[in-house]
Amino acid sequence: MGAAAAYGGVLADALVHAGPHAGAFAPGAALGTLLLVAALVLGGRGLGLALFIAGGTYVAAVAVAGHRIDASAPLVAVLLLLCGELSGWSLDERWGVRADSLLAWRRGAGVAVLALAGLGVAGLVVALSAAPSNHGLAWTIAGAAAAVGAGGTGIWVARRA
Repeated sequence: MGAAAAYGGVLADALVHAGPHAGAFAPGAALGTLLLVAALVLGGRGLGLALFIAGGTYVAAVAVAGHRIDASAPLVAVLLLLCGELSGWSLDERWGVRADSLLAWRRGAGVAVLALAGLGVAGLVVALSAAPSNHGLAWTIAGAAAAVGAGGTGIWVARRA
């Protein structure tokens, strides 16, 4: 259920960005939704393609709208990440293996930390890309170092969870 909500959020944002051109993106959104449902029913086949279609629909809608930098991009990235993670979790739950309840809490906490770290890194990247580049080489290097540090921190946190 959560994976479908995250996927729907990405498609809704794409269609809102498309504005009057939303009808042109509706078939792609419908195809991606059908692929997501098929992936969840058929054991995961096509999940990557469904996520790719959602991301591609969003990027195309932003491009058609004429936006250079979209402030909702970090949220879309996190929603795609959550959709993939929650779909994978749903598929893993089909196996009849009993596990410790603490494992489910740890996995949930790991997904939450990964999503929040991804949101932070994506927000930083969008903020850096929106900043004017006429502040000099030192600020550009500092921004790049901050982005790499934030990404490294997110990866470190994800591995520890």
